[in-house]
Amino acid sequence: MSDSAKIGGKNGPELVSFLQSIDAAQEEFAHGRPGDFKALWSHADTVTLSGGHGGAIELGWDKVAARLDWASSAYQEGERSNQIISGHVSDDFAYVVRKEVIEAKIGGESGRSRQELRVTMVFRREPEGWRIVHRHADSQTSALLPR
Repeated sequence: MSDSAKIGGKNGPELVSFLQSIDAAQEEFAHGRPGDFKALWSHADTVTLSGGHGGAIELGWDKVAARLDWASSAYQEGERSNQIISGHVSDDFAYVVRKEVIEAKIGGESGRSRQELRVTMVFRREPEGWRIVHRHADSQTSALLPR
């Protein structure tokens, strides 16, 4: 099934194009260069980030931007891939659920590691076009049974 087919709504192809911009920016992010990815975010005080490295939920552009800088600095020589699971887009609001894989030198390690993330991103159409307003990523891709 194509990525466009996995995203419901009349503007699905437009969102897929924006996701391709995100993918290119995240390649740079995985090399320790967060600028292109940060440019795709809303700079509003209401943006939120629950990052894949854990920690607090960041609220507001200043905190999200600082967290993105910090997270990107942990990666060197990275490669990313993703698989869209589902999504939906309306006139001015959209979301996507996907699995992302990052293979990189992480946290100063000499060898490459593999990080698999479950990701949900929420987007809003702003005057400049689509922008990320929320991202939640975690590494719980394997089922953990309750104790």
